Amino acid sequence: MKKSFFYITFIIFMSHAIVIGEEISKSFSGLDNNVIIDNEVFVDKIKAIILSQPEFSEAIAFKNQNNADRNYASRLRFPTLNLQVINDRTMSREIEANALRKTRDDTFDGVISIDQTIYKGNEIRSKIKSANLKIKNASIKLNQTASLLIITATEIYVNAAINDLLAAHSEGLVKDFEKYREIAKKRFNAGVVENTEMAIINIRLSEIETKNALLQARKIESASVYEAFFNEKYNNSGLPEIELINFSPESSINSNVNNYDERISKNEIEITKANLEITKSQYRPQLGFSARYTRYDIDAENIDNDLRGGFYLKFPFFSFGRGSAEVASARSKIDQARSQLDKTRRDVKYTKATNYGSSLGSLQARKKLLESFNNVKLQRETFLYRMESSSFSISAVLEAAIRELAIYEQLILNEKELLMSDLKTSHMNERLLQRFFIVL
Repeated sequence: MKKSFFYITFIIFMSHAIVIGEEISKSFSGLDNNVIIDNEVFVDKIKAIILSQPEFSEAIAFKNQNNADRNYASRLRFPTLNLQVINDRTMSREIEANALRKTRDDTFDGVISIDQTIYKGNEIRSKIKSANLKIKNASIKLNQTASLLIITATEIYVNAAINDLLAAHSEGLVKDFEKYREIAKKRFNAGVVENTEMAIINIRLSEIETKNALLQARKIESASVYEAFFNEKYNNSGLPEIELINFSPESSINSNVNNYDERISKNEIEITKANLEITKSQYRPQLGFSARYTRYDIDAENIDNDLRGGFYLKFPFFSFGRGSAEVASARSKIDQARSQLDKTRRDVKYTKATNYGSSLGSLQARKKLLESFNNVKLQRETFLYRMESSSFSISAVLEAAIRELAIYEQLILNEKELLMSDLKTSHMNERLLQRFFIVL
């Protein structure tokens, strides 16, 4: 007997746990299935639209720009080859006949020169390092942009779907209760309904009609935003049923998880360090080799030419304090970058905690709102069953309908908050692209 009791208790406990797990597992799971869009269809829609957005194209162009900058920096090690043609002819001459040093022949020479830098104070190496770090940041920003676009597109879509459902629900209530206005008038004329109750009925009907007008306006507004973003009209597709995964402190506010802004800030510190080396290199010795081949009078038949070349060493001796000031400025930028990293870490921690708190709050309110909605809906339907009886109260039905619409709105908006908090947490942890099967 005890074993049977324990077994039954265990089954009830596990069933309750499974139900709770199912309630948490997906967004909008408490609503009717006929208002839910297929998850694969929704994901494909979001993927298609974000890849066509100008922000995404801009991020790709920015990454390509940084790739080109890196190629330029790496080619600074290569020599520079120049070809020059010198056509130097006398335009006017007024000198004494014996001033030989002032007399120059007309020339039409060709010059080929090559300049190879051997050492430039660590400038080239630092520029390559800086360029590589900027490429990393460009790749991070590309993923970050795509992730943010997912959040933007999802919110625009969900707003359109929510406002469409709320507007349809309120419109249905207005149509259903239009007949009660006539019933109330007949009862009032028959003396069954007093002036006070008639006034209350009119007020309740006006409340529903006003709320319906507001919801219809919101529907039009959100549908217009949807059309502008998705380049198509909203077609009553339904709400997305997306798996919710961020309900533990470890997955939501863990500071060890990667974050776009933190990684960018860390790379910015290394970039400012590289820029400091570039600044210092301007005041260090520079060593190189140059050679020049000159062919004189290329328009004549003679073959006079010479080949000259050698090493050169340039050493900045004194710059009247400009060097030390520029280096001090570069060092200050490193301190700024470090402070920015600390600020970013603080903001990331705050945002993660906010999203986690919002998720928990929405999750706790979810079950209560669903129960309240079902109860008030049942209450209204119960009142309607007694329509033919003398105890039927139109004002009670209208009050129940107003509460039903308000709770339904709260329920759907709470589900939206639950979904958006979960997606934002995944974005902060760099996991949102994986959830939408996007690899960049």
